Amino acid sequence: MPVYDYICESCGRRFTALIGVTAEPDDEGCPGCGSGRTRRLIGRIARVRSEDQRLEDAADRLEGMPEPDSYSEIRKTMREVGSALDDGVADEMEETFEAEMEESGE
Repeated sequence: MPVYDYICESCGRRFTALIGVTAEPDDEGCPGCGSGRTRRLIGRIARVRSEDQRLEDAADRLEGMPEPDSYSEIRKTMREVGSALDDGVADEMEETFEAEMEESGE
């Protein structure tokens, strides 16, 4: 089912609607004010990447980075890498670095 972005010409609210195959995409009403005066917007194209592709992109970024000077920099970098994994690894890394930062007084 296609997803369309809209803007309400009455209240200015932007919203997204999942439209059924048999529905008319231009008949969508505003969820904020209920107005039928909506206009479909040109949506962005999503780039779907596999976990392997996300990890390769993160590795390429890390390769060109200088050595981190502080736990804050390490934490930020590991958060980026962890978010590529989609497994909550970033949250686990965050907890580890928070504990390390507390111990070091940073």
